[in-house]
Amino acid sequence: MNGHTFISAPFFRRPLPSKVDIIFNSTLVCPWDCAVCCVDAVHVQRRDGQLIMRSQGLSKTESHPLSPNISPYIQAIKLRQKRGEELTLEGKRRILDHLEGFTAKIDVSGGDALVSEENFQFLKDASKKLGKHNVTLTVTGGGSSHYSAEVLYPLIGEFNFTFDAASLDDVAHRPSGYALGNLKKAAAFAALGCSTRAELPLTRPILTREHLVRLYMLLHQHGIKKLLLMRLFPVGRGSLLQSEIPTRDEYQKAIDILLELEQTFGAPELRLQCALKHLVPSFNKKGSNPCDLIQESYGLMADGTLLASPWAINSHGKPLHPAWILGNLAQEPLSKILASEHTQKLMARLDENYGHCKIFSFLNSKLDDPLDRIFDQADPLYSEVGIHHPSTIPGYISKQPVDI
Repeated sequence: MNGHTFISAPFFRRPLPSKVDIIFNSTLVCPWDCAVCCVDAVHVQRRDGQLIMRSQGLSKTESHPLSPNISPYIQAIKLRQKRGEELTLEGKRRILDHLEGFTAKIDVSGGDALVSEENFQFLKDASKKLGKHNVTLTVTGGGSSHYSAEVLYPLIGEFNFTFDAASLDDVAHRPSGYALGNLKKAAAFAALGCSTRAELPLTRPILTREHLVRLYMLLHQHGIKKLLLMRLFPVGRGSLLQSEIPTRDEYQKAIDILLELEQTFGAPELRLQCALKHLVPSFNKKGSNPCDLIQESYGLMADGTLLASPWAINSHGKPLHPAWILGNLAQEPLSKILASEHTQKLMARLDENYGHCKIFSFLNSKLDDPLDRIFDQADPLYSEVGIHHPSTIPGYISKQPVDI
């Protein structure tokens, strides 16, 4: 099924989730060549009258004559669509149709989504079909430069952006103007009253107290309401920078510093990515597994491949392993994909490594079976100290699967 060769075995069927949250990498084409790009975006630029496309960890370079009267980004997207590597607008619209029956939220992301006019049209389609409150936009200031905040604001419920450098001197692993350009764009949304969320992947070079204070204060001064602290995942091009992943103590200290600032200034409000929540118990609801993989959260690749996690991408921009592939949302309805035997087997095992990030567990596990690796207690952030399953909490009520 969907290319999987896993051995069939008896299993309990779980009820399908009513709500789904999909991060859609609507194109991989991007004007930036960030060293920590988690999706291994395709870097596109003009050079000496040629269209230059770099992919596969920026190791593969393609050169094509520039087409007249078309941007290099749109030309690159058209080339990738012709090769079946990205969906056309019609394919993207099928995705919206295939979400029928679910309360669906979609994050239009990339690459850099708005380098494509088609993705602006898709954004409008998604807003009309799902409701603007169910549409999030995650782009860069540079990639979205052709569309003002005033044009985009009526289409989205929230604007998300990456921000990890308070000045040019603080930049690490990204082009120099990336972070500050993103903040400038986000400030325009904030001024309109749009919900805004800064996303901060924590890497070792940016974790000094002095830098985190300046970074937080910039967000505060520009009216940004939320700050999501994220782990650096060793996926995409981040797999080449594993030495930059903070230790448990470094994460804890960074979180403590930013919590102090929130308590003093009030905004932005701090949020923790799922598998960081166990470092601060108050961020984790009693008895709930912070990992929303498959229960609610999914990754959608530019060709329509639906992944069990948005982070399940290897260093060449492909699925991390077939075990992470659920199906193709441009080809079949979500209800059918989630009812498949493979997806149901994943659902049935979600609490086996309660609290551990399943991506980190998969990458660090020594087990042979790929499914067992996903559900191994091998996340290095927690494997040493251990996490108590909520079943040990008095009053815990398990969500029992349905035997069908």
